[in-house]
Parts: sequence; C-alpha cells; structure tokens
Amino acid sequence: MDEGNTTLAEQFLRAEKLFENYRSSRCKMLDPHRGQGRVLAILRENPEISQKKLSFLLDMRNQSLSELLAKLEKAGLITRVPSAEDRRSMNVRLTEEGAALAKKTEETRDDSSRIFECLSESDRKKLSAILSRLSEKLETELGYLNEDGGDRHHSDHHRHDGRRRHAEPSAEKLPEKDNITDIRKVI
Repeated sequence: MDEGNTTLAEQFLRAEKLFENYRSSRCKMLDPHRGQGRVLAILRENPEISQKKLSFLLDMRNQSLSELLAKLEKAGLITRVPSAEDRRSMNVRLTEEGAALAKKTEETRDDSSRIFECLSESDRKKLSAILSRLSEKLETELGYLNEDGGDRHHSDHHRHDGRRRHAEPSAEKLPEKDNITDIRKVI
C-alpha cells in the first residue's frame, strides 16, 4: 500500500472517530444503531410489535433480546404485554417516556448531520459518492454482497455474518418485505 493510501486511511479513521465523539457529545441518550437504541428506533416506527418480529428484525436470539428488553422495561421505556391473538406471544410497546426518548434521540441524530453544513452542496454530493464507493468496496471485501450484487448483510435468509439462519419465522407472521426494508434503514 502506498503512503498516500495510508494517510487517507488514517484521515478516514480520525474523521470517523471525531464524528462519533461529536454525535455522542450531542446525544447522551441511546445510539439508534446499537442495542437499546435500535429497539427504540424500531418501536418508534412500530409502536407495538411482537417480540418474535423484533427478534427477527434485529437478528438477535430470543434470550439476548429478552435481556435487552428487561433493561428497557426496568428503565420504564417499554412494556411487554401478552398478544391479543396468541397469549403465548408477547408484544412490546413504547411507554410515553420511551416514545419521548426515542423522539429526542432521533432529533439529536438529525442534528448531528449539521456538521456537513461546512461543505458546499457539490462537496456533499462528491463525499456521498465517495463514501458509497468505499462502502461497496468494504462490503465486497467482507463478503456482504451476494454474487448478484444483492446485499447479503440484510437479506431475509442470512445472518449478519453471512451464515444461513437456522429457523425462519413463518412468512404470515412477518411484516411485509417493504416494511422490513424501511425499518432496517432506521437501524
């Protein structure tokens, strides 16, 4: 690797770290891309969802999700109630406090994009194109893209590590494909 690429990599990593610190300093709440924040972000879009669907959307084991939900419930951000259709199933709902926190987190996240105001519209478009090419290259290198160019990272039948899921929830109990895609854009 030539010295120019090393410098670019260092600049990229420094900018990424600084941007994360900037976002963290502005958003002391929950990161909508991690753990509890991801749950709140999904619930903000779907105020009530089954724990099974949530597990599928987050690509988490039920036990891990249960632990995460217990923390959110203890903090008063969600409630779990038996499903009206199937008493064996639990539905997850945002509380008023959870909805307020999810909204504030989303507003803060939107606020963090103000950092790009120092760039002209042309520079923002160029940066977006460059970041898209870099992301595609990284996804290819990491094996996230299928042979047909489709995104294997978020496909319905592969886990984030590229392995096939062991058991899929039945199709009639899952949100429509378009809803899954939209929800995954949030997380």
